[in-house]
Amino acid sequence: YHFQFHDILHSSPQKPKIDLSKIHNSDNTLGLILTFYVSFAITARKTASILKSVFNLPVSYQTVLNYAEAAAFSCHRFNLIHKGPIDTISVGDETYIKILGKHAYVFLFISSSNHKITAYHVADNRGVQPAIAAMHEAIRTASPEQEITLVTDGNPSYPSGIHFLNSLRTRKDSHSTIQHYKVIGLQNLDKESEEFRPFKQLIERLNRTYKHHVK
Repeated sequence: YHFQFHDILHSSPQKPKIDLSKIHNSDNTLGLILTFYVSFAITARKTASILKSVFNLPVSYQTVLNYAEAAAFSCHRFNLIHKGPIDTISVGDETYIKILGKHAYVFLFISSSNHKITAYHVADNRGVQPAIAAMHEAIRTASPEQEITLVTDGNPSYPSGIHFLNSLRTRKDSHSTIQHYKVIGLQNLDKESEEFRPFKQLIERLNRTYKHHVK
């Protein structure tokens, strides 16, 4: 590996230019902006138009973008602090998105029982280092004695990354090694894929929902 553990950082939104506690609009207006722009995936210009036409709120599309950027930063910090415990089994996958016209990848992990999104790491490749960043964040709040199983597809970055993480965990006597299972293809051609495909389907549904919202 050509990196150290301190190089493995989960991606984070940049610190915003504005402070949501000091905006000139009301909390209700902020809530409407985030509802249309984030929850319903409506463009910033259309969101501004809806606020003007329906609610008579003169808000520019740039204000919509600024508020969403600030909210993303605050929500990310909240998620890191308050993620809480995770399930024994977590499932992950990566999906591609476009950022300013360039392809990028989002590594997503979700807990199998409570369906909690435990990691959402953005990177410009599907290699080992971003896979490690996502997996490390996904299991960060597990208890030291908790047995951890990760389910992914056949991307070789995952087993390589798990080998790296296990090499660190074995230095701590109280940490068990991470178990890894792969679900290959669309059909169950082996017992491992058949047993763990229901978990893989969780992340596939999440990916479809995520890509719908970032189009």
